[in-house]
Amino acid sequence: MKYFASIDRGKLAALSAVLAVIIFVAVNIYANTTFRGIEADLTEENLFTLSDGTRDILKSIDEPITVRLFVSKRLVELNPGHATYADRVRELLERYVDISDGKINLELYSPEPFTDEEDLAVAFGLQGVPLDNAGDLGYFGLVATNSVDDMERIAYLSPERESFLEYDLTKMIFKLAQDKKPLVGLITSLPIAGGPRVQGGQSWAVLEQIREFFDVTTIALSDKTIPTDVDALLIVHPKNINDHLMYAIDQFVLKGGKALVFVDENSEIDVAMARGRGDAGPSDFDKMLNAWGVELVDGKVLGDLEHARRVNVNVRGQTSVTDYVTWLSILPKYFKSDDAITADLQRITLANAGILKPIDGKGTTMEALITSSPQSMEIDVNKVRTNPDVVGMFRDFEPSGQKEIVAARVLGKPSTAFPDGPPALKEGEAETPNLPKAEDHVATAANDVSVVVASDVDMLHEQFWMQSRQLFGQTFSVPFANNADFAVNALENLSGGTALMSLRARSEAFRPFTYVDEVRKQAEQQYRDKEKQLAEQIDNIKTELANLLNREQAGGELVIGPADKAKAEEYRREMVRLRKELRDVQYELRKDIDDLDALLKFINIAAIPLLLGVIALIWFMVGRARRARRFHVAKHEG
Repeated sequence: MKYFASIDRGKLAALSAVLAVIIFVAVNIYANTTFRGIEADLTEENLFTLSDGTRDILKSIDEPITVRLFVSKRLVELNPGHATYADRVRELLERYVDISDGKINLELYSPEPFTDEEDLAVAFGLQGVPLDNAGDLGYFGLVATNSVDDMERIAYLSPERESFLEYDLTKMIFKLAQDKKPLVGLITSLPIAGGPRVQGGQSWAVLEQIREFFDVTTIALSDKTIPTDVDALLIVHPKNINDHLMYAIDQFVLKGGKALVFVDENSEIDVAMARGRGDAGPSDFDKMLNAWGVELVDGKVLGDLEHARRVNVNVRGQTSVTDYVTWLSILPKYFKSDDAITADLQRITLANAGILKPIDGKGTTMEALITSSPQSMEIDVNKVRTNPDVVGMFRDFEPSGQKEIVAARVLGKPSTAFPDGPPALKEGEAETPNLPKAEDHVATAANDVSVVVASDVDMLHEQFWMQSRQLFGQTFSVPFANNADFAVNALENLSGGTALMSLRARSEAFRPFTYVDEVRKQAEQQYRDKEKQLAEQIDNIKTELANLLNREQAGGELVIGPADKAKAEEYRREMVRLRKELRDVQYELRKDIDDLDALLKFINIAAIPLLLGVIALIWFMVGRARRARRFHVAKHEG
């Protein structure tokens, strides 16, 4: 003790600091080696936890798969963000190797300019990223091959898709490990598969995502039969389907076939593509839906105040932001949480969706998968079909207090929509091979049917669920909603597979301030009525003033007496007053939300630090008082 007492306090403090550093490093080294396999994911959405689907796919691999990760050293040195992401990709792939029991072989490459590794990266078709003005390229991509040299690749691992990393990697492995994809038959009146009606002739992005897991064959509206090897039907905005194909769909479902159906009362995509032709209209599939016990409410679309999307609109020549009550962004609270199709989805976006209702007495029940909030109402389709009054629909919105169904499973054993059997050929119609025979007709399903119905077609088009971004001359698709995942999940589930059900294509985190949003909507609805009244008064005064100033005699001379001049001046003063009041209303439109925003900023920026400071000060004062008391007692006893 005397020895330590003789050491200078400064040296003792320095020695203590050195020992603390040594202990800290030693503890970290020990923890990294001893607890390497122990992990904890504390994120709200478990963003770093591998899905059960990924684990199932990795454990079921029958043949070896080689995964080659290319990361240029200079690229990650120049871009620290890439370095962190590259480490995460490598660590995730190492976990894939462990879970697959060695069926996945991971190879790491560092392709630098003028090396064999660069030649290999180019041969595999990876995207080079410019590193300098000399034209040197760096690479950050992934290539996977199986034993028969099938190949999947990600030409460039964009950090923009980091939240989809597990999805992208597992999808590659799944496609290479799959022997045969299920076959989906596509029946649609829209150019989903591409064609002259689509700019560039490209198919919709949702179909490209479906093709990653299924083979797709197109069944024309004029066809009369369904190929015998089809595992499931994808029916999108059906119109003008001939009776023979309708009967084929009917029998396909009653005999155990699966169907995913998207119908719509007002498809914006159909309207846009039919501009100039005039053949746009609602889906024409009531005959089948009604036989299955489902009604698509005629002439109505769904409005939902809670899920309305914010859009820019032109109001009296000025850009205004308001809630579009028929363009919806629905969150998991209104998904069926224990159904494999919707359990892991984070957001579904809809545009002028229809409303589904059950029909009694059809031998079926409807199990809702996605619903609206209670702040919903039926809106006449004519209000959204041409030049919708977005502000007016929001201002006049009156919630019904009921949840409406926009997607549902059909459960039960329905009867045929063709009680008289297969339709007869019309005069002049040629015989078609494999036309159903009367003796094969099924009147009622022997087992529960496998049908999922959704009441919006536009949700499948990429403009409603995906954004495209450019990076180094390459286009990357970044979904902001799970619309395509809903379609893939439904087809996977209907086809009897479950491997991809829990594999989450995680959309970007979206955690709205629900209380703030509610205050904003209440404030906006409160002032939109007043804004409308003032705008109408201003228009009336403008009309009166114009009439007053344009009164003419028969000879064409303008005659304005003293009384008219006084009246005109009164009109001008009133118009100035109303315009000022209108500006005040527009200011009040934001005042409540701005006040709440300021309060939240104060709480986050100042209140918490102040509270911590007060707690620290109290702690210090209490400690000081205790030490003073102990000193006083010791002095008194001494």
